[in-house]
Amino acid sequence: GVSMREIAQAAGVQIGSVYQYFPDKAALLRTIMQEYYDRLHAGVAALLDSAESFDDLLKVADQGIEQYQTVFRDDPALATLWAGLQSVPALVELDNEDSYRNADLFSRTILRVLPGLRRGDLRPFALYFAHTVGSVIRFAGQIDEKDGRAVLRETRELTRMRLRALAELSAERLKTKG
Repeated sequence: GVSMREIAQAAGVQIGSVYQYFPDKAALLRTIMQEYYDRLHAGVAALLDSAESFDDLLKVADQGIEQYQTVFRDDPALATLWAGLQSVPALVELDNEDSYRNADLFSRTILRVLPGLRRGDLRPFALYFAHTVGSVIRFAGQIDEKDGRAVLRETRELTRMRLRALAELSAERLKTKG
């Protein structure tokens, strides 16, 4: 609900300077959110690159959730921005693109660690996880602290359960191949 004039004033610059780089508020939000997405993606990529085994995969899944939680806790404005972007179609598209980018990263890592799987086995889970984990973390940060911690524990457990099921499928396929 903030105007471009208010943004310029808060930034301590002339309104013309803001419009020189950003033709409208959506362009400004897109740039801000892209920086967040890139930073979160880089952090997740670094975690996933370290996964060499199934146990590592379980650890980095927990660490990734914790990493997202830390970003939202340390930068409360991010949750507000993220919620606001849902009303702008171009920004919803950016959010979805980021979910696909992260899902591809998850898929590649899981396929490397669990070689008996096929991409189609885990694509729905990877997309679901990539898109919903931020929403769950934002929700957990907005509700009663005790309930928020419980929601995050549940998210971690559901993630571990699905990864275990994928590991069992991978092992079964490798067993029948061998």
